Amino acid sequence: MKPIDICKNLGPEKVDAYYGELSGKEIRAVLKAGGSHSNTPSTAFSQAGRRKVWRKRFDAEFAKDNEQLALALLIEWLMRHHRNMLVDYLDHLGIKHTQGETDEDFCETKTPEELREGVDMLLAKYPAHEVGTYLLLVGHLQETPVFDETAKVLGAVGMPEGEIEGYIERFKKRWAERKGAA
Repeated sequence: MKPIDICKNLGPEKVDAYYGELSGKEIRAVLKAGGSHSNTPSTAFSQAGRRKVWRKRFDAEFAKDNEQLALALLIEWLMRHHRNMLVDYLDHLGIKHTQGETDEDFCETKTPEELREGVDMLLAKYPAHEVGTYLLLVGHLQETPVFDETAKVLGAVGMPEGEIEGYIERFKKRWAERKGAA
């Protein structure tokens, strides 16, 4: 699932919560990575005023389906504020890492079953929407279909139960076409 679609499934409240965890410096980095600017009018002299301006800019960029901004937001949120989840998952898989960062393409070296076993461990320890965000982002970055084909991960980010089966079927078809073209 693309980062912008993860954000859309999460909904505005959860995206607002992710945004709220970021510092001003982190927000500016996300805006820059998303091809936007972090300039604020001179009337926004307080941190709260700047954050309000930046939040409107985020909303405008999300409305334009700015994929880079969504990716930057999720990576910044995950790496700066939820690194423990990465550490726990990689430890569970037996992957060598440094504070949750690894060069190993563990989605290729581990079986889909091994990858899915870690889902329950994470769900028992962390909020479901955070687990879903992390795993779908991993799936996107490591180009693996495993998490997009796992109903509980899709449900964790807020995908309505009635849409999950259809999404998985469409995803499998697109994935097969993509792999066939490669």
